[in-house]
Amino acid sequence: MNRYDLVLLGLILEKQRSGYDIITEVRNRELDRWANLSTSTVYNRLATLEKHGDIAGQSVRDGNRPERVVFSITEKGRETLRKEVLKHLTGFNDDPRTLGFAFLFGSDQKELIRSLEAHERRLVKEVERLEQMIAEEPRPTLFAEGPFLNCMSRDHILVELKYVRAAIGILRDPVRSSKLNGYFYINFGNRDFVKPNQKSDV
Repeated sequence: MNRYDLVLLGLILEKQRSGYDIITEVRNRELDRWANLSTSTVYNRLATLEKHGDIAGQSVRDGNRPERVVFSITEKGRETLRKEVLKHLTGFNDDPRTLGFAFLFGSDQKELIRSLEAHERRLVKEVERLEQMIAEEPRPTLFAEGPFLNCMSRDHILVELKYVRAAIGILRDPVRSSKLNGYFYINFGNRDFVKPNQKSDV
């Protein structure tokens, strides 16, 4: 199971939907920010979920419209979704971006700075966009600060923005950047690197 299937099963549990309905809903709710669902991925995953018995498709025709397959969730699918919600909610998956920071020494310093600065600009725009959505959401919401998911997304981005800016500062500093010549050296610097369970002499 993956995040694509979690989105598909969740949307089908909410309401019976066709593949086209799902694609439209994913775009409307901007769910592709979390699960980059292309049209082909949606139809491929629907076929797989149906094959495994998580959903059942039924051909329907509305008036003169072309026939389409509408999917409903099965009991097996409900149980699969239940487990996946719990797993995604509480599972710990370290951000893959951590690996990029861990291996900074493997790329050109000027290119790293340009890339991170461009990313910083994108993050700032996204925070501004989310702030506007939060401000425009009718109150009250279930979460006192505003729409829960938008607030959580904004706060995650603010944390990322903090560390992107910190990395730019390290890369721009000749003394600190000179220590980035090994895996994970951004944690300590090569001279002060302390391995797990190893005490520093300093």
